[in-house]
Order: sequence, then C-alpha cells, then structure tokens
Amino acid sequence: MASDGWVPRLDQLREFQEAYRLPVTDIARQAPREALHSLRDATGNAPASYRPYLEEAVDCYETGAYRGAVLMIWAATIEHIYSVIEDHPLGFKLLEVENFSRYQHANFYRKVRKKGDLLYINDANLFLICEDAGVFNKNARTILDDALKTRNRCGHPTGYVVGREEVVIFIERLINNVISGAMLTWKKRSAPPTAEGARRSAR
Repeated sequence: MASDGWVPRLDQLREFQEAYRLPVTDIARQAPREALHSLRDATGNAPASYRPYLEEAVDCYETGAYRGAVLMIWAATIEHIYSVIEDHPLGFKLLEVENFSRYQHANFYRKVRKKGDLLYINDANLFLICEDAGVFNKNARTILDDALKTRNRCGHPTGYVVGREEVVIFIERLINNVISGAMLTWKKRSAPPTAEGARRSAR
C-alpha cells in the first residue's frame, strides 16, 4: 500500500485531473483494467517503431510487473517524440538550432543531424530543446519531466517500490497527452491502421 505522503487526496487528484485531463475518478478504486484498456488502444494504433514497447508494457501490467510497465511506456514515449521530430520536414534542423544555442559550449554537445544523434542527448536536455524548437510547450515538458522522475526511480536500483495507483497515473498521463499527440505542437503523420492493430483495439 502506498504511503499517505505519496497518494494524493481526492480533492488534489481532481485538481490534477482538471490540469491534465485524466479520466481517473478515484485512484483508490481505479481498476487495473481501465489503464490496461488505454494501453491496448495505444498499442493497436502504434507504429511498428514502438509497438513492441507497448506490447511488453501490456504484458508487464497484466502480471503486476509495474516497474517493467513504467520502463516500457517510457521507451514508447521517447520513441514517439523521436518519430515526431523525424517526421517534421525541418525537424532535425530546427532541433539543432536550439541544441547548438543551449549546449554549444557543453562538453556533452553533439550535433543533431539524424534520429540516431538524439540517443546521445539525455531525456531532460532533449525536452528543453524540444520546447525551444516548438515541438511542445512548457506544460508538456513539465509532464515529461515529472514522469522522468518516476522512470528513473523505477529504472535504477534505488529500492523504490512503485504502486499500482502511481502506474495508472503514469500510463494515462503519457498516453493521453504525449503518445496521443494531444499536447504536441508538431503532429506526426499517421499511417493507416493495420489489421493487427484493429484486432488489438477490439479486445
């Protein structure tokens, strides 16, 4: 059971929902199947580049392997952001302008010419230059920065135990706001749904 210090009170949760448009009414009663439904919908509509991450997240969530679900959702989220940048006609050029402006004197600076170069930029720095370039706004970056803290707690040997309620919010925030494209200014051109995707969505 999560500690009282983490689980928000219902009134705080409602404020959080209002800010981020989350369909969670009461996390004390939230059924795992509701978050699983969001996962399956996202999986059915996902491109091949990150569908396997979401498929594995479904497997992890169904078996209660919540840290694994967090890591797989995060991997899908980052891959989605990469794909949005790659899909923009001037994506890499615009990102490099802001990358150079912010980090040209940093010892970790690396020029962005192609998708593979994004792997050398840590997530927090990537979010900053994405905001600068207009990929998304400060509100979206704040959501991502907060989710990154959860991802890092789950991805490192800190002894942190993530609860189901926290994972429900993590899943819904990233799927509804980032992977769906709702809070991204740059939009990814969508491909027609595959037969496999339609079958998954219908489950």
